[in-house]
Amino acid sequence: MRRVLTTALCALVVLVACGTARGDDPSPPHSAIPVDVLVGIHYGLFLDPNPNVLTKEFTLYFNSIPDTTLGPGRYRDLFHLMYQRTSGPQAQEEMFGHAWSKDLFHWVVDTAAFSVDTTAWNTLHVWAPSLVEHQGKVYLFYAGVDATEDQSIGYATTSLLDTTNTVWDPERVQVWRASDTRWAVPDPWVYSGQTQFRDPCVIPDPDSTGRLLMFYTAHDSIDFKLGRGGLAVGVARSGPGTVNAWQDLGYYPKTLRSATSIPQLEGPHAFPVNGSNTGWRLMFTNAGTPPGENGTTTIRFEDLAPGFSVADTTPAHWGSQRFLMSYLHNDQAVFGWSGSEQLHLSGADYLAGVTAWGPFFQSIAISLMTWNGSNFTLGQPSVTSVDDVHSTARGVRLSLGSYAPDADQVRFELDTPVALDAKLEIFDAMGRRVASLLDRPIQPGRTHVAWDVGKDSGVASGVYFARLSFAGGVRAVRLPIAR
Repeated sequence: MRRVLTTALCALVVLVACGTARGDDPSPPHSAIPVDVLVGIHYGLFLDPNPNVLTKEFTLYFNSIPDTTLGPGRYRDLFHLMYQRTSGPQAQEEMFGHAWSKDLFHWVVDTAAFSVDTTAWNTLHVWAPSLVEHQGKVYLFYAGVDATEDQSIGYATTSLLDTTNTVWDPERVQVWRASDTRWAVPDPWVYSGQTQFRDPCVIPDPDSTGRLLMFYTAHDSIDFKLGRGGLAVGVARSGPGTVNAWQDLGYYPKTLRSATSIPQLEGPHAFPVNGSNTGWRLMFTNAGTPPGENGTTTIRFEDLAPGFSVADTTPAHWGSQRFLMSYLHNDQAVFGWSGSEQLHLSGADYLAGVTAWGPFFQSIAISLMTWNGSNFTLGQPSVTSVDDVHSTARGVRLSLGSYAPDADQVRFELDTPVALDAKLEIFDAMGRRVASLLDRPIQPGRTHVAWDVGKDSGVASGVYFARLSFAGGVRAVRLPIAR
């Protein structure tokens, strides 16, 4: 259950606002509940508007919607979160919430956007949504669970993914089952006869125009023969001109339990370097609460060797698993993620994850990725932001000039392509504001701001956070001060 905001949380989260929260879900068919994220140093936290409902598996998506109110031929841009709702009144996991936002700060949520129906393969649960645009329609792939608790993968479609006016076509199409593969085990006794076949992530096939690739997890024949539980990542390719027929491309042996030591592997997805077709990473989750897991090694990934296809499952072409948090130099922004997603846009990449291990909320954290060659960071100690990809203020940067933890003065450099009403504030590790350095309009170009932290300033040793806020965005930087 969602925990109470404490002073310790302020060490990680600089509050913007949490939107309207209600104790009960509104009546179907649709709702439009405003929710503002909690803004942290490297992320924004999205929470379900019902405080008794938690977020779980999700997909992050972006599109441009025709909008005649803006004029003929005009469009508006929207980010979308389609997410599994769980706990409290949604403990049966029968419904997806749909949230949309222009800027990743301010969301509106339809809590009853998509739910189970009488189609046999998804009568009990709907899990793990994945959105992809294909041949003029938006496809919602997901895992459905039938009355016997067997899992399979299918889709629903819509011609327009917008807000509460989104209409899903009535047909729910089951397209991929364990029995369709050469390696996944239907009805395994180790899972009490319940087929484990879920977590689709569907992307345009980078190697075959007009086709799709699907990554998913399933109980594998290797672990079945060993008489133990275990899930591996599989991959399939849609047939030419159809999404109703799929080709089994096998599974990735390096995701077997014997290779990862993960008893319950979930949430696979793959992404390349900065929207290219190189430097692919296959990311997945050590799910549940396995022995020895403490939240620092939940998200893991493997690197594809240069020159090979992401659909190539050859073990020698994939590196050993790496821990995301260690890769990011112990950045606390990804602590305890269980399930992650990556979104690439022109000029902006985002990485998001379910904060299942807290420490304070089970929510969806969204961060901006910064690429440096083939590697990425979430900004520590540099700036991160979560804002509108097409905002005129998107190029605003907050950086440190000649920074050293033991210096007597910290110099900030504020770069902006447009005039802004800006505010630069300093917070301590308990979230208390200790200084207000700037609160005025700034002109395009670079603005310098100094903060005196010498021995006579009264600033104690510790970790501080600088936050630059302006209409449509926030920039933040972590500042260790040593005396």
